[in-house]
Amino acid sequence: MASLSRIKNYLLAKGLESVVPMLSSHSPSTLITAMDKLRQVGIKRMTEQHKGTPEELVMRIDAANAFFEMAKRKLPHLSRETQKKLVNNMFVNAINLGDEKRDEYFAKHGEYPPFFLLISPSMACNLRCFGCYAWKHPKSKSLSFEKMDEIITEAKEDMGIYFISITGGEPTVWEPLERLIQKHDDVFFQMYTHGMNIDDAMAKRFAEYGNIYPAISIEGSEQFTDARRGEGAYKRILEAMDNLNRHGVLFGFSITHTSVNHESVTSGDFMDTLIKHGAAFGWYFQYIPIGRDPEMSLVPSPEQRLERREVCKNLRKEKPVLVYDFWNDGDACQGCIAWGRRYVHITAQGLVEPCVFVHFAKDSVHDKSLGEILRSDAFRYMRGRQPFTTDLRAPCPQIDHPKELKTVVEKFGMVPTHEGAENIVTEHHEIICKNAEAWKKCLADYDKAKAELGENSVKPSTEAAGD
Repeated sequence: MASLSRIKNYLLAKGLESVVPMLSSHSPSTLITAMDKLRQVGIKRMTEQHKGTPEELVMRIDAANAFFEMAKRKLPHLSRETQKKLVNNMFVNAINLGDEKRDEYFAKHGEYPPFFLLISPSMACNLRCFGCYAWKHPKSKSLSFEKMDEIITEAKEDMGIYFISITGGEPTVWEPLERLIQKHDDVFFQMYTHGMNIDDAMAKRFAEYGNIYPAISIEGSEQFTDARRGEGAYKRILEAMDNLNRHGVLFGFSITHTSVNHESVTSGDFMDTLIKHGAAFGWYFQYIPIGRDPEMSLVPSPEQRLERREVCKNLRKEKPVLVYDFWNDGDACQGCIAWGRRYVHITAQGLVEPCVFVHFAKDSVHDKSLGEILRSDAFRYMRGRQPFTTDLRAPCPQIDHPKELKTVVEKFGMVPTHEGAENIVTEHHEIICKNAEAWKKCLADYDKAKAELGENSVKPSTEAAGD
């Protein structure tokens, strides 16, 4: 854990003397009280730093409160170590203790560092899923334990980052994974995984570590999941969830939304199944035509994307699960979170991509520090361009404002991080531009209908699905 004396001094400076003894408690109710006080401090700081509209601030605070409610709801069912590490690593370290370093970074560089990092230590995977965004990345390259340790240490010490997401490839086939988790036991590790390597023994170890939180990929019903991930995948995924749930590990799901699985992944019955098996949170990702055999027909229609947005909003209100939409929640985080504004992606080659779905880079962590790369010309340029629109429901420079991505790639000589990555700004560029215009029109038509008929009288239409 981060130095207990440092945590104590920080809390004392914030006038939170009563929180100090709570952090060593094994009582969920006591930890929830501590968590609530820390949440209030975090929201106060968020309000002080906010530069957007009052409406956007309300959405950011709602998002913070939603995370708190999820943690409070699940805490009594988690292992002792998971209870303690969830409170310490997220509410103390990531949200509050990191402020000290973030303020120092701001004073020195005139902007805040990212809140989290996404790292792919290896691109190796034992599956061959169609449409995999990461498929074309070299499988022979990987980050060593020493390099991962160096990156995370720099992130904590220089930028106050205590939230690290691990992806790939399949993280559980990277041999040093559990050693890294144990060494950096003050970090909140979220892991994107196919889940099928999580047997009972691994789930038990995760519960003992307390600071690793898997998000398991699933594509909807058994039919769609097995079609993409192989026969029997759906049942093995549910077994992995049951293993994690039984041992008290906080975990969630990761869904790739396509034009084909739309009805399945947006159905209430599907979400009820995930909740039944213990999922506490989850991410919706829109299919992007990159990686293995890009297929434009799999991109959700604008109407399907709009319905997904409304479904996620309703799930957060109606179901005991915290749902995020990577593209459609732009108005909750003031636009695009990439390019170092909130996060970046470090590939197994060490290249730093602006986003896990934007496969271009200029610099490597093997040649420069992470801080130097974040302050590079291309990254600074794009942070200065954000948000790319006043309508934050269209936040992305790749699928909503594709001319922005094409411009920065050409202006700064960014290079594709694997063979074929350039197609997103070449052969697919025109159709992506057309899709972006269709999304804007869909939003305008929806807003017009709401204004004319009333807020609760309009539901997104998916008649165009599959067109």
